[in-house]
Amino acid sequence: MSTASQEVLVTGGDTDLGGIIARGFRDAGHRVVIAGARRDDLEVAAKELDVDYIVVDNTDPASLESVRGEFPQHLDTIINVPSPRHPVTGDPRTYNLSDQAAAWRSHLDATVLSAVLTVSILGDQLSSGGAIVNVVPANPAESTPDAAIKAAMSNWTAGQATHFGIRGITVNTVAAGKGIEPGYDGIADTSPSVAAEITRLALFLTTPAARHITGETLHVSHGALANFA
Repeated sequence: MSTASQEVLVTGGDTDLGGIIARGFRDAGHRVVIAGARRDDLEVAAKELDVDYIVVDNTDPASLESVRGEFPQHLDTIINVPSPRHPVTGDPRTYNLSDQAAAWRSHLDATVLSAVLTVSILGDQLSSGGAIVNVVPANPAESTPDAAIKAAMSNWTAGQATHFGIRGITVNTVAAGKGIEPGYDGIADTSPSVAAEITRLALFLTTPAARHITGETLHVSHGALANFA
């Protein structure tokens, strides 16, 4: 894929992270369309970014089917940003079975199912040499739904890379890694936000320089793991 302007779809465009990523791709000269289920938030984001938008709940097959014709017919890049959740509140240690089921389903739908359904309906519209980037925006604690969901996303990404590799399409997951410890300045004097790091890496993964990277889960953490002290 050339460095020319790409046709980019960013889901979760009604979230702060989705808006930041969309802005990064727009500022890099790409044509961006954002998608999300919350019409009011999506319209505000689209106006601020001066991009087109599609109102869709990408955790709902019927919603995706209803707007299939609104998506660009030829896409170069899909950025899957988790959809907003409806979390179960309270202390997880006090959850009953219904609470546990609701919490796990909410996490699964927001991160994995939304990406799976989006790629399933739009995969054929991706140009050869294109890219799919799945986003996991938080570093989860062990034994939590988020930890299991991250593992599922990594496994699914690896399998999709094999499938789409036939057409020269790369598939990767960008995840937030270990946070910066107190007293560690990282690899720069000014710490970028996690959203900014995710955006930079997502942009890189759509360039010719990253064509050899696929099926991977790549972490951003401001160089925290480079602390050898």
